[in-house]
Amino acid sequence: MRKFNFYAAALLASAAFTFTSCSSDDDNNGGGGNVEQGDLSGEVSGTLEKGTYRITSDIIVPEGQELRLLPGVILAFDGDGLSPETSPELTVFGRLIALGTESEPVMFTVPEDRRDASNAYEGFWGGIQCMATCDAAIFQHAIVEYTGGPARQSDAYDAGDPRYAIHFANPQGVLIFDNSTLRNIADDGIRPEGGARLAIINSTFYNCGETGGEGVNIKDGTVGDVAYNLFYGVATNGSKPAGAGDGVPQTDVNTYNNTFINCGFRRVQAGRGGSINYEQGAKGKVYNNLIVNCRFGTRMRGDRLPDTANIPYDYTHYYANDPVDEDNFFPSTDVDANGNRLTRVQPNDIIQVDPMFVNYNVSTNKMTHTPEAGWDFRLQANAPGVNAGFTGFSPNHSTLSAAGVTVNIPAPSNFIGAFGTN
Repeated sequence: MRKFNFYAAALLASAAFTFTSCSSDDDNNGGGGNVEQGDLSGEVSGTLEKGTYRITSDIIVPEGQELRLLPGVILAFDGDGLSPETSPELTVFGRLIALGTESEPVMFTVPEDRRDASNAYEGFWGGIQCMATCDAAIFQHAIVEYTGGPARQSDAYDAGDPRYAIHFANPQGVLIFDNSTLRNIADDGIRPEGGARLAIINSTFYNCGETGGEGVNIKDGTVGDVAYNLFYGVATNGSKPAGAGDGVPQTDVNTYNNTFINCGFRRVQAGRGGSINYEQGAKGKVYNNLIVNCRFGTRMRGDRLPDTANIPYDYTHYYANDPVDEDNFFPSTDVDANGNRLTRVQPNDIIQVDPMFVNYNVSTNKMTHTPEAGWDFRLQANAPGVNAGFTGFSPNHSTLSAAGVTVNIPAPSNFIGAFGTN
């Protein structure tokens, strides 16, 4: 399996490019060909090659058209996060394809002088808003950061709500987030609301939400897989599938081979926050997850009941330094109408045994929400999660394809967590 390398990719991105600006001309936006480096505004389609593109107002990919971003593209959204008008967004009615590489990721970010942890929750821009006509949004080796600016009133948002980093609203569309990083955002990270054929794989989420917000908040009619991801220091849950609407088909999302660390502690409401949370009619398989120092373990909320009969869960490794968090591996508040607990220890779970990361101290303060350079969340060769996973199921999609891009969805592995030993 891949090594944990998000930090190196981020450093390469910061070192390789500087913020530049040049005046736009009539050929900058649209037309289906290459788009020149400089300022972008209005309707945009075609191909963006390596370089920095400054955005001060909303840009739009029209229905039936495509915006394709090649390795080394930086979209620098130059907003202030104070109003919808001054927090520009990327609105996608057509298709968005971001194809970076490990050494040259595509970046959805802000001007370089504002890429600082002190601005993590400022929400300088309005995120990537994929509408019901958007048939595909694909992110490979991409970084999305410093977003969450206030929204206008719409079907998706109340006026002033923080916008999601990536919002997707087409149940027949394809949403892929692969080998990518989502960080330093004001609220939810990825939110399919209205459905999607989904794959969130091999990716890293941290600094997601100031006092609330999920890394992945999955709603109506979404079918897919969340696998081989690191969720570190997310305000509420790392991943939350829910139904909550009229989505067809039923929300069906597998959550497997993920690592969750320090999640749930910035959520201000009592009884909220955690790691994995299924709600409101959602279903899916939950196996091989590693949950360390999170506010709650695997959850199925009784007040927002998921499809509990179709959520098999087991082979989870739970570890906590704080006895309170240990008591919440299986929350006593998550009960059905008869008062029966909805989650409990399973036959193949590993409870309160050091996960033995290659280079991470599990005594690190649980309020820490930014991983440090050099931390390595792979497992040591003799770690308890090695050869302790379950492989007797398949992803909801073996592959997903759109716009000439095909992504293979990884099968479950025989280890617990996202990284294995190499």
